[in-house]
Amino acid sequence: MNNQQHQDKVNARAPDSNVLEPNDIYTIDAPVNNPEQDKFKRWSFSQRVAQTIASRSDPSSIVIGIYGPWGDGKTTVLNFIEKKFQESDEIICVKFNPWRFTDEASLIKGFFQALAEALGKSIDSYPEKIGKWLDKRLGRLGLTGFTFNFPGFRFNPSQSIQGLSSVELEELKKRIEDLLKNEGKRVVVLMDDIDRLEKNEIQAVFKLVKLSADFDYTAYVLAFDEEMVASALSERYGSGDIKAGRNFLEKIIQVPLNLPKADRVALLEYCMVGIEEVLKDANIQISEEEFRSHFLTHFIEGLEIRVKTPRMVKRYINALAFSLPILKGEVNSPDLMLIEGMRLFYPVLYDVVKNNPEIFSISPFTYNREDSKQRSLEIINKGIQGLTTDEGESAKNLLKALFPCLKQTGILGNINYISSGWKGEWDIEQRASSSHYFSRFFSYSISDNDISDGEITSFLSQIEDQSVETTISNIHQIVGDRRADLFILKLNSRIEKLSSSTSKNLALAISQSGDIFSKEKTFLSKYLSSAEILICKLVENISDAQIKVDVAKQIVLDAKPIAFAIKCFRCLVPLKEGEEIERHLSVDQARIIGEAFSHKIKEISQVSPLYLQFPEDFSSLLYVWSHWGDKEEVKQYLLEALTENPKSVVEFLKCYLPTLYSFPDYRARKWDFERNQYNSLAEYIEPSLIYQLLRNIYGSNLDNPEYYDSNNQQRSLDEKVVNQFAFIHQVVIQEVGSSNN
Repeated sequence: MNNQQHQDKVNARAPDSNVLEPNDIYTIDAPVNNPEQDKFKRWSFSQRVAQTIASRSDPSSIVIGIYGPWGDGKTTVLNFIEKKFQESDEIICVKFNPWRFTDEASLIKGFFQALAEALGKSIDSYPEKIGKWLDKRLGRLGLTGFTFNFPGFRFNPSQSIQGLSSVELEELKKRIEDLLKNEGKRVVVLMDDIDRLEKNEIQAVFKLVKLSADFDYTAYVLAFDEEMVASALSERYGSGDIKAGRNFLEKIIQVPLNLPKADRVALLEYCMVGIEEVLKDANIQISEEEFRSHFLTHFIEGLEIRVKTPRMVKRYINALAFSLPILKGEVNSPDLMLIEGMRLFYPVLYDVVKNNPEIFSISPFTYNREDSKQRSLEIINKGIQGLTTDEGESAKNLLKALFPCLKQTGILGNINYISSGWKGEWDIEQRASSSHYFSRFFSYSISDNDISDGEITSFLSQIEDQSVETTISNIHQIVGDRRADLFILKLNSRIEKLSSSTSKNLALAISQSGDIFSKEKTFLSKYLSSAEILICKLVENISDAQIKVDVAKQIVLDAKPIAFAIKCFRCLVPLKEGEEIERHLSVDQARIIGEAFSHKIKEISQVSPLYLQFPEDFSSLLYVWSHWGDKEEVKQYLLEALTENPKSVVEFLKCYLPTLYSFPDYRARKWDFERNQYNSLAEYIEPSLIYQLLRNIYGSNLDNPEYYDSNNQQRSLDEKVVNQFAFIHQVVIQEVGSSNN
């Protein structure tokens, strides 16, 4: 490791943490020095260790090991031990951090320098009695590259302490021991961060301890993660397995002490205080009930088992300090806090969830087959491999809390259905289980094809005080090239909170923007809540009955294009006399609107035949005109149109062909002309007239019409509809003849 790499390692080092700094959205992972800030009872533990060392009457050296995982407060414990020793004049405390040294030579130099400086500061006669002796003996090693000075002492340590002869080492040892005995002092060396070193550096540290820790009136307190250190030592002092490393540790560490686990309640409180600070700094409001039921309960049941050290809490709080402000207002905050916990405490499971949205979020493409359930469960189990049984159950609890669909599809529960109402609630609440929000929780962003919830909020806040024309312009600006169905979906989730005035203006604006919402021909756009349904809900929001009728009437008259006007009309108006449609209009109100729309259709029909202007919507227009207008008038209109333009009869017939859409590309194709279509046509015009007009065009080819092409040739759509109509017509004629006989 070169010097720059070593400096980078030092700069990257994050010490143990035990305290939260107030008013700082990112909390520094720093150890505690003040016992008043101790939240995990490290002070009492440290006091007992320090008092035991200070009260020893036995002059022999002792090596104490403080064992604990990273982030559990080992540095804090050493700080507290040092603080306790400051109360005693008999203790010379040497705090030595091997992290700062790059190789064995500089490590030994640093250790003896720290020891020499501490002795020099604590014992006035030390430089005179020991300094010259050390200078003379260690100078024989011949290396001058590590020279350093302090009062009365010049030290040139070697690359290996083994350069001293055993006689000289014993003499040095005896002189220091006598000095400490005469002065009534005891040296306590505190070593931290051993488990952060490279393996060869860890080995060098324990070699140093082994060679120097047999001085009387000395004590060593080493803080480290036992498993990591044992693993490093096993490669040099054993067979390579961790057991060999532990055996070597037992020869060095005379008193192994496991750092008491942080109290569960204290850790939880520490975490919640940190979360409250983050929410406050981010100005995110979560009610007490929502925090308890949607977050805290699931945190305890799903995440707490994996939160074992103060540092883990600090990492979690810092993660929230980053993610919550970024996605503020765009996702469900309690869900985001739980998913961030999954990322930190169940990283394998997090990746499984992130990479399998079809399992964890509900969409129109979610299936509920047994084979897909089994596959989903196998994928989930990959995410919890390596966890204990209790941790695995907690992980599943977390998944069920975040993704209720896992219970409702029977993957992690016994329910086997998914209510559309639940799916709507998940969209409204911006839940991770919603297919429209899922990706945001893992990307920390809004995709280019998505629409920000913040954009929607700003848009809605301006509608009440602006013209319908301005709202229409804003709709076009927001949707642009993005998915219009998402715009409608997001508006649907806000309807109940809109005022009557806002609802009125928005309904009118959307009705006149039908070109945006009708151009998408995809399965998803058809499946999702449509614009006409949204318009009906907005009309329902209008409290004044007369204004409601006036707005509904204006919607169907001004909606563009005509196909969209028909959709709005169908949604607003009951289809049968005496039928009340929930939340929309009464029959009397509907009659007013129906008559107005019928009159508009009649006006449009004067431009050119309706079946030529609007072939896809012809049958619907005909129904509205005849039902809320004059049916006889409609019949006369069709008779005159076909008489004036008899060659258009084929186009007239094609208007009755049902349209089918293929999945998943939603490609349209015309289906067969069937008896139902024949009967519908017969309500408005005599089929015999249609047949005669076709005979005038196709002649004897219609003598023996075929419903399906027996020659398996690809007939044109015109040939298909003409033959199928003629075939059904002949069948009807035969049926009539048989009944008359």
